[in-house]
Amino acid sequence: MTPPLRAADLYHTGIVVPDVDAWKDRMGAVAGHRWTATLSAELPVRLAEGDRVLNLRYAYSLDAPHIELVQEIPGTPWTASEHLATHHLGYFCDDLATTSHRLAESGFALEACAVVDGTPSVFAYHLAPCGLRIEIVDRARIPDLSAYLRSKTPQ
Repeated sequence: MTPPLRAADLYHTGIVVPDVDAWKDRMGAVAGHRWTATLSAELPVRLAEGDRVLNLRYAYSLDAPHIELVQEIPGTPWTASEHLATHHLGYFCDDLATTSHRLAESGFALEACAVVDGTPSVFAYHLAPCGLRIEIVDRARIPDLSAYLRSKTPQ
């Protein structure tokens, strides 16, 4: 059986932090990471308790392997742990609905997803019983990651 994900499509490790801008500075000072601008997107998101509109704030490191820092939103899957740790592994996929379905069949329950016109779209988070979280992102949204990151870099 073909796995729902391909190892080659892993493109970032996500960490939820209390303050994206402070952590960009901190990781730059400690490890020399360079960052995109802090991005913001107000998106309708489907959670276990229902649909909500959330303001997602995040930034990507410019150098591979890429890190995504995500601003904490208490009471949602984007809640920082007491000791910051990897929040999720981010994979591109070509068919969000099918990949999401196959991950659920593999024991990774759908935890949250963006919703466009009532349909899961853009990204989805899946959670294994052990706590491993995987984010899948529709490759069509970011067909060229290097160009996307350059376009989001402050001049």
